[in-house]
Amino acid sequence: MSRRSLALASCLVASIVVVGCQEPTAAPVTPSAPQLATARSSGPALARGWPSRSLTLPSSLPSVDRVFAETGPRAIDPDDYVCSNVSQINGYLNAELNNTLKVEPTIFWTMYDRYADYLPTYDALYFQTSATPQTFGYSGQFTQVMVKTERDVKAFWDIPSQNIQVVGMHGTMLADAERTYRTYKLFGFRDKVATEYAAAVRDALLKSTTMNGGNYAFWTFNAVSFRATGVGNKIAMGDGILEGYAALGFGDVAPQAIFAHEYAHQIQYEHNYFADVANLDGPEQTRYTELMADAMSAYFLTHARGAAMNQKRVEQFLSVFYQIGDCAFTNDGHHGTPNQRMAAAQLGFTIADQYQVQGQILTSQQFHDLFVQAYPSIIAPDAT
Repeated sequence: MSRRSLALASCLVASIVVVGCQEPTAAPVTPSAPQLATARSSGPALARGWPSRSLTLPSSLPSVDRVFAETGPRAIDPDDYVCSNVSQINGYLNAELNNTLKVEPTIFWTMYDRYADYLPTYDALYFQTSATPQTFGYSGQFTQVMVKTERDVKAFWDIPSQNIQVVGMHGTMLADAERTYRTYKLFGFRDKVATEYAAAVRDALLKSTTMNGGNYAFWTFNAVSFRATGVGNKIAMGDGILEGYAALGFGDVAPQAIFAHEYAHQIQYEHNYFADVANLDGPEQTRYTELMADAMSAYFLTHARGAAMNQKRVEQFLSVFYQIGDCAFTNDGHHGTPNQRMAAAQLGFTIADQYQVQGQILTSQQFHDLFVQAYPSIIAPDAT
């Protein structure tokens, strides 16, 4: 998505990611001699001023939305565009995080240094399936809307959907040493280290008075679309991201909008739309696929035979959602500027308005072709 990265005032970067498909070939790592992680991130990532960590993640998870240092070629000239990383979600996440750092910093660092920000994402992707009942939200309050949204989105688009599983990502798994142990093993940690880390994370969480047993947005502020051989096709929705936007007053639209965006990546996987930009640099590739997902999401949300939401209400949410960290012009996870993302959404609104009069739902290929035609205008410079 999701991803765009969100620079927090406390120097963290929270990232919603979309991950791809390759065979896992991760090598074991040694947790000593920390250094900046070079593996592709699937959760809150390191930023300047934070302790360095080393971790090798499964290579089956190359991100479409990557959180790397800005060292690659620029996707655009920043001077040509209006861009800001300011977002309302910063305040929500920072308030929760800063309270913990003030009250119990040792507990937070014990967990963070042991990759607690990675564990719920990889547990959901690799070990959870839709074969068991799934819940969404700290108390399951988003379960009903997620079940309905999954059904509606799958019925709306024309790709095969029976094998796309939707699973919940829960921070409460951090209190289960067995689950965290197997996730550490997935990362390549030795038995002794995995056991020690699992116990340390569990014990720290149980001592916490601010993290509510793992119902803590920082650990699960994430949504992921994923395909990998042997694991399947999955969309994982984090409790933290659902709760965060609900706290800002967008509980009526955020679950549908975020899921619709992640499902758009499943469409891209199905048709291999990533090949459209295979000859471009990383930032350009990601911007293209993310803006397409933004447009597809907006199309579904406002189409009369989709979510049939009020366009102004959807725009209110997207104006906040699109502010998340998209000014990283040289980052392989660059999603486009907030204005570009809104322009992509406006394309989706326009197409929905044009075609729903006849009650028509475009095929995914038809929509793709319209997006390709409009893409140059979507990414045109907008600075004055």
